[in-house]
Amino acid sequence: MSIKRVCVLGGSGFVGRHVVHRLHKHGYEARVVTRDIARHQDMRVMPGVEVVAGNPLRQADLDRHFRDVDAVINLVGILAEKRPGRRDYPPERRGDFHAAHVELPRMVVKAAKRAGIRRVLHMSANGADPLAPSQYQRSKGLGARIMREAGERSEGLPESWLNGPKMTRGEGLDVTIFEPSIIFGEGDSFFTRFAKLLRRTPAVFPLPKGDTRFAPVWVEDVAEAYAKALGDPRTHGETYQLCGPHEYAFADIIRIIAELEGVNRRVWSMPDWLAWVQAAFLERVPGKPLTRDQLLSLGEDNVCDGPFPEIFGIDPQPVEAVVPTYIGDRNRSMDDLYKYRAAARRDQ
Repeated sequence: MSIKRVCVLGGSGFVGRHVVHRLHKHGYEARVVTRDIARHQDMRVMPGVEVVAGNPLRQADLDRHFRDVDAVINLVGILAEKRPGRRDYPPERRGDFHAAHVELPRMVVKAAKRAGIRRVLHMSANGADPLAPSQYQRSKGLGARIMREAGERSEGLPESWLNGPKMTRGEGLDVTIFEPSIIFGEGDSFFTRFAKLLRRTPAVFPLPKGDTRFAPVWVEDVAEAYAKALGDPRTHGETYQLCGPHEYAFADIIRIIAELEGVNRRVWSMPDWLAWVQAAFLERVPGKPLTRDQLLSLGEDNVCDGPFPEIFGIDPQPVEAVVPTYIGDRNRSMDDLYKYRAAARRDQ
């Protein structure tokens, strides 16, 4: 069946807006489900985009908005919980990670099956694993597992010791899963956030887990991969890690941002015990700049096993080619931009 109209969950967010734009460029129509239409009025004038009111975490809303679409893209994800929970609690008390990353995939599968939709693209995360150290990574891993199981052509699946009986039925969906490293681009929650923190921090910038390595990937490259995968049957049943072309230590990323911002800051790698105390305090600050769960995620490198998947025909852009266009002085010369790439310590 040819795909024309796509329902995008999380389509009004940072990554979602880029995905919706790329879908239009590839000839698709997008339906964006949002809880606050008034907040996203600007999307209603985007060509090929329908913005509808609905709560992605409510089964009835998913059932209603999946009725006349050909495919679903789930981009919903959160980095910190407003309502924490535990896995041994009843489902309604397992917290925001469980609701957004585990229960939502279950509901997406159910609504897709009811609507007769076969094609589903799902956003997971690099390092997602049901046995990972952080609750964020575990919930993302469980959500990805649900999607994989939903793609199996079987009547049912064996019981799982991780989450009791089978997590979902094998519904025969054509599922593709993406596992990106940190995603950057104008308005991101990583480079932009640390640029603001660096401007407010005097002299010494305390940093936890400064040796942790990342392979940041540009949001436009991620969005293009989604748009190209949507109609490509070769991607059915596959999971793709998405990383940029270079790896960086966390501390080196902070140094690059500081130089772009024109601030002189010494990066101090904090001992783990002090980082834990800092996170315990900051997770109670509005906006939650750092949580203890995020600190657990930072304990593992966020890089890919190989280069950007060749199947998409994308030459991923490095940090140095994009970040200087939205961090610091945008009027700097090209010679200055290339200097940041030469100065960054990384693996080639």
